[in-house]
Amino acid sequence: MRLVIAALLWLSFTTAASAHALWIEPEGDGFQLYFGEFGENLREGSPGLLDRFEPLPAAKAFGASGETVLKIDKGPAAFQLGGAPTGTGSVVAEQVRVMERKRGDEVTRTLGRLSARYVSDFTERKPLITLDIVPTGKPGAFRVFYDGKPLPKAKVEVAAEFGWQRELKTDDSGAFDVDLPWKGTYMVEVMAIDSTPGTHGTQAYDSMRFMTTLTFKMSTGLEAPPRPPVVTPKR
Repeated sequence: MRLVIAALLWLSFTTAASAHALWIEPEGDGFQLYFGEFGENLREGSPGLLDRFEPLPAAKAFGASGETVLKIDKGPAAFQLGGAPTGTGSVVAEQVRVMERKRGDEVTRTLGRLSARYVSDFTERKPLITLDIVPTGKPGAFRVFYDGKPLPKAKVEVAAEFGWQRELKTDDSGAFDVDLPWKGTYMVEVMAIDSTPGTHGTQAYDSMRFMTTLTFKMSTGLEAPPRPPVVTPKR
């Protein structure tokens, strides 16, 4: 297996959305799954790029009551994730599909995984998805896993909800530490390419591309600048 970490273009969407990611935020009694640019508060909508999600993402909640499959409804600017029980500590969502690209007579097929995870606190957690980012027991301490194993030298990006950003790399054990000076919501993002071919259902693919985010809230710290106004492009 050959794994390459890279800042890659997400080829399943238009060029304007090439760096887009999924991320999860709590809202009321449920959770919202967004697609867009977290630091810019750009949230794609329907009609628009949310309609490109075929199949729809799948989502689960994890907590004291175990694992719960969540209901997903597409709204005008997000997917609503319903049915999370009280005490949910982590939510994961993921869309997996095989994408085909033609260059002349050459056809390449890539298994794409867009994934997102939310955690309610910094309790040490186990990986749940193929490319995962998990807290390790204290604020700002995380580890990246690929296929259940720590992923060394992976590039990670950390962003606060108003646009503040940091870039880091994991150490030899897949771990990294980052200062979280502001109150509010943060997102951590990691991307990867695996050149191992395989099959997804009945569809063959030549390689795999991953993009995973982790979101969480800091209740202490400096008062952050205002979050940018929500932008939902008309496409």
